[in-house]
Amino acid sequence: MGFKTSLCALLLVLTLSPVHASQCVPTSFDETVVLDYVNDGDTITLKDGRRVRFIGVDTPEIDFQFKELSDPYAAEAKSFLQSTVKPGQTLKLVFGQQKLDPYGRTLAYVYTAAGEHLQELLLSNGFAKAKVFQNDFFWQCLADIEHDARTNQRGLWQHLDYQAKSPAQLSRSDSNQWREVRGVVTGYERKGQDLALLIDDKLVLMISKQDISKFNNILNLNLLQSQVIVRGKVYFSYSKWRVNGTHPSQITVEKDSLE
Repeated sequence: MGFKTSLCALLLVLTLSPVHASQCVPTSFDETVVLDYVNDGDTITLKDGRRVRFIGVDTPEIDFQFKELSDPYAAEAKSFLQSTVKPGQTLKLVFGQQKLDPYGRTLAYVYTAAGEHLQELLLSNGFAKAKVFQNDFFWQCLADIEHDARTNQRGLWQHLDYQAKSPAQLSRSDSNQWREVRGVVTGYERKGQDLALLIDDKLVLMISKQDISKFNNILNLNLLQSQVIVRGKVYFSYSKWRVNGTHPSQITVEKDSLE
């Protein structure tokens, strides 16, 4: 009887705690490590003292001096990660071309021993936004997962602070800040050898000639009059808001506009 009870309890745990199959699957892992503790939603410290910054995602910032000034959902993102992985747990890392960030942190995709991808879990549950780093080869996979969470308004996507603004809603407080802006593509302009994509005639996504080829799958005549989300640091110049586009992840065509 005791054996049956234990077996039922085990089956219940397995039912309540399923392993989520990764969609962004690596061909191999670069290193096996042991977790010491969770710093915040997208950073962990390993037993060997290294800090690991998750590639491809960005969670709300925690203000460690004044917690009340933390971004909305910052504490929730950290708590979610703490509930997902525990100190002493074995993790697997996958590195990109650039192994360290400017702060000396190790850049990696992080997986559990069971194969769960922590970046995917954060995105799918609405605790992070997809954000491309220089060596993010899983960016399209992660962008698709973020889109699903955004569409279903999970986690931070319910909060007003994380809703994309229209160009008309941008103000001085947005200047030189990373923002998401939603609008309709109203035209193209050539600026020398660079390309300017007009959004609501009020915002310009500037793409330099050396980066235009990266946007080949996006830049076509069908994009005109499509609703898009543009991401990047915004600034005001020559009577328009501007964003410098260097990576195709900075523009998303809203699926509704393609139907």
